[in-house]
Amino acid sequence: MKMKFALLCVAIILAGFVHQVIAQTLPITGKVLNKTTGELLVGASVSVEGTTKSVLTDANGVFKITANKGVTLVVSYVGLTTVKQKITDANQLTFLLVENAANNLNDVIVVGYGTQKVTKVSGAITTVKAVDIEKLKAVRLEEALQGSSGVNVILSGSPGASPNILIRGIPSFSGNGPLIVVDGLQQTQNDLNAISPNDIESMSILKDAASASIYGVSGGNGVLVITTKTGRKNQKTEINLNSTYGVQRVMNTIPVLNASEYGAIINEGSVASGGNIIFGDLSKLGVGTNWQNEIFKDAPIQTHNISAKGGSEKMSYFLAGSYLSQGGIVGGIDKSR
Repeated sequence: MKMKFALLCVAIILAGFVHQVIAQTLPITGKVLNKTTGELLVGASVSVEGTTKSVLTDANGVFKITANKGVTLVVSYVGLTTVKQKITDANQLTFLLVENAANNLNDVIVVGYGTQKVTKVSGAITTVKAVDIEKLKAVRLEEALQGSSGVNVILSGSPGASPNILIRGIPSFSGNGPLIVVDGLQQTQNDLNAISPNDIESMSILKDAASASIYGVSGGNGVLVITTKTGRKNQKTEINLNSTYGVQRVMNTIPVLNASEYGAIINEGSVASGGNIIFGDLSKLGVGTNWQNEIFKDAPIQTHNISAKGGSEKMSYFLAGSYLSQGGIVGGIDKSR
């Protein structure tokens, strides 16, 4: 009889303990967004602090996890600051993450048919981002590579002509240009004529065998990996218009003699060699023609770019159109045609 009573007491105590544990376990749901852009973050990590329990946000930026009341959830995403929040109830939570500009080593760069963190890349890679391209106001996107370590961009001087890109010197006698990869597709440098610098998200220059090994022999002269801008899901339509206008001119010309000064030099040379004065009246020669002024003219340059990006729950889009007109300083805009 005493044994039965003891077992009954133990059962009552265990039932109360289990009920208490179940009561403290909460089904938690929420969503994770980029505070700056309002974009729902897909693949953000949501974990319970101090445990190995974690989940990832789905295609809509939503997560579901069960945890005890009073625990702390830790939300993290590549390139954004980590957020922690203590759970007090089962209401739907919203986490807003901001960009962590100081933590550049967590940036993700395109190295081939995928991405890697900078800290995991041992090769020689230089990355030019959209912010840098915008500051340069480059006419062609290749011009934005000028000044990059290990990269030489040689301009021919002709308006709109494709420059030569040399990565770490002249690598071979047959074709010195790098492999061009735009959004995962191999292209030629001539195809870059159809891409405006305003439409570029980032450019990565793979300069050694380790980083360019995925491309094999075709990447022997280096690889230029270009990622274009794109819209995001659940993003309101954003329209951007960029227009620039300027005038190109020769900064410094070669100082030359005018006709009278040149005649005086000829006279001095003739007399010094025992001859006669060739030009008796130098004033008749006047100043003559400065052919540099006749050849070099002010040439206008203008660029216009309009783009629209956004997306719904099922799709995203980015549409852009550009116009470029660049005259040459040799003969001006009329001769450039």
